[in-house]
Amino acid sequence: MMKNSGHTRRERPYHHGDLYSSLVKAAEDLLEEKGANALSLREVCQCAGVSHAAPYRHFRDKAALMEAVAKAGFNQLGEMISEARARHPGEPEMQILDAGRAYVAWATENPERTRLMFGGMMKSDTIDEDLHQAAEAAYDEIYRIIDEGRSTGVFGGRDTDSVVLSAWSAVHGLTMLILGSGKLTPENPRDVRALADIIGDTVVSGIRSR
Repeated sequence: MMKNSGHTRRERPYHHGDLYSSLVKAAEDLLEEKGANALSLREVCQCAGVSHAAPYRHFRDKAALMEAVAKAGFNQLGEMISEARARHPGEPEMQILDAGRAYVAWATENPERTRLMFGGMMKSDTIDEDLHQAAEAAYDEIYRIIDEGRSTGVFGGRDTDSVVLSAWSAVHGLTMLILGSGKLTPENPRDVRALADIIGDTVVSGIRSR
């Protein structure tokens, strides 16, 4: 998370054709520093080193930029879950443990993006279809792990959707407890990993085929 040191933020030059990415990255940084409500398009422009009119080449307003930030977040989560699958071929238990650990680590390291993505700031009936697809793609990565585990007899459960919902709810619930309740306040990433492993072990024990 960015810390406000009190120094003037240095403008960032961007390469022609990369304005979209520059604005999204600047918005990500400012979001973690200020939160969504306090963030302004003017500050994003200053952080990215572009004119105040530049965002409107890609985004109709601040809400559209926030959708792009959320989409990038879901893409990152999906990639991390996919990488967890690839690291443990044929081992669905290890895949789900690794994916859960990565999920909790990313979400707690990027709390304002997590709140943006899951906190109801954007209504599902108005957001861009690309954002819906990015969220579904992240879900599908978890679905693949569970579905493959059930097809090989490693995982049980009534059906794949029910098992995925249970697993995701446990991992995401831990994340939100860390971020929002004040009941769980790990002091360092190692403690976050330990909590994620506890939840992961419980999930795997619960969905393992009897």
